[in-house]
Amino acid sequence: MSAAPASTATSPPIPARYYPAGGDAHGHAARLSWQDGALHVTVDDLPALTVSAARLRVEARGFNHSQWALNWAGDGHDAPHLLIVDDAVAAPLRAVMPGHFTGGDRQRRGSRHRFGLGVGLLVLLPLLFVAALLLSLDPLTDRVVSHIPPEVERHIGEAVLARTRLEGPLIEAGPAHEALQTIGRRLARPDEALQFHLAERPEINAFAAPGGVVVVNSGLMARAASAEEVAGVLAHEIAHVELRHSLRQIVRSAGLRVIVAALFGDFGALGGGAAQMGELKFSRDAEREADRRALERLAEARIAPHGLLDFFRTLSSLEGGQGTLPALFSTHPANAERIAWIESALARQAPTTVQPLGINWSSIRQIADNASQEKGTRNPKE
Repeated sequence: MSAAPASTATSPPIPARYYPAGGDAHGHAARLSWQDGALHVTVDDLPALTVSAARLRVEARGFNHSQWALNWAGDGHDAPHLLIVDDAVAAPLRAVMPGHFTGGDRQRRGSRHRFGLGVGLLVLLPLLFVAALLLSLDPLTDRVVSHIPPEVERHIGEAVLARTRLEGPLIEAGPAHEALQTIGRRLARPDEALQFHLAERPEINAFAAPGGVVVVNSGLMARAASAEEVAGVLAHEIAHVELRHSLRQIVRSAGLRVIVAALFGDFGALGGGAAQMGELKFSRDAEREADRRALERLAEARIAPHGLLDFFRTLSSLEGGQGTLPALFSTHPANAERIAWIESALARQAPTTVQPLGINWSSIRQIADNASQEKGTRNPKE
């Protein structure tokens, strides 16, 4: 350790707290000065002390090592003398005996490094927690969906239908409505409680809600080239219901709080997903799974399965011919890859005998088109 030259002195005195060897734990106010290579300690109610540099040991102390402990062995006492000095006033001592502070400075740097790592970890932990929640969201969603009883699905479907009625009228009678029911009855199995509703809207769109509710816009029926194309759309939407894709998307979009509540049997908040039902987006895997089930259902109902492919080709042809894309594109993207997959699946499908739906589609298209135009005239914003 280095000592200061004899002529070096500190001025003014440095405040400190002095704890004598074997003394009380409260300490005494003290003032330190350095002169002639020794530390001079002045205590108001105790004799003054002089300690040579060779006897002094300096260590970093306190929270985040913001203080310095100067100690030296006492005479005839097990405990050493101790001085506590705040780092903010320790600069004069550093100047006169820099070597004494070297070890403490290393200790402080290590402490600050650990402190920085700790702060970084505190910042990182919430991010890791959020990431873990996101990774566990799909398993939690699947678990919730597997425990939702059929009556809850029906309540959600009723909420979706009520919301749909608020947004615009439904066509509940007439040739277009009957045509939709005819197609739906061909596709439905004996044990399925499916509802097919025709909304008076010009957008080319359709969606399925939990509980077997399927809504088709009149704009879609007006642009479909055949009843088989509409059948392909209905079969696809029914597949979403059958595979519980719509329900799963509602649960997933409801948020973690609602999911946790549902895990404990509180399904009430899930009905809030009714407002976004027509906007829920399905993953590529979900769409492909629904397409596969749709082709199977069409074959089972003896309806020409090419209707699904033809409809998506119709959508693709509309992509470049309209100022805005069909609404169905936002939730059921009909890209080239998907169309190619359906073509491949149809090529692999075993031939089946088909029975025509027996619907005069040209007249139905005209009726649906008139309804769509009337709706647009009544409410130009839609």
